[in-house]
Amino acid sequence: MRRLLILLLLFCAVGVGFAACNRYGDDIDAVKTADSVVPGKTNQVLAIDIAGARGTIEWSGKAAPQYESDDIVGVQAVIKRVSATGTRHQIELDFIHNRQTKKVAFDGALVDGKKQDIVSGALSLFLMQLE
Repeated sequence: MRRLLILLLLFCAVGVGFAACNRYGDDIDAVKTADSVVPGKTNQVLAIDIAGARGTIEWSGKAAPQYESDDIVGVQAVIKRVSATGTRHQIELDFIHNRQTKKVAFDGALVDGKKQDIVSGALSLFLMQLE
């Protein structure tokens, strides 16, 4: 009986840990399937296009306290890319997902640690494609 109790407690602890790790999985999926940056192109396809054949993408989610609402979650795609010349770049695409309204919005970007607006960000990404 004691073994059964220990196994049950262990199973519950693992289940709670997994649930905590996957707390933002639905938010990440919502951002990936939305087309909030380029109409007609999902954010996931956009990230894949930016990463190219030599890049990797890591998606993560976290609370967004700057919006003062538990319903608004920050989601980030970190793209690490190596150009044809061997130059390493890191692009961070920031999004928000509103759990209440189910809306996704682009919230900004960093290219190699520098904050970008839409025009300068697009130009930086274009120039990376030329390398």
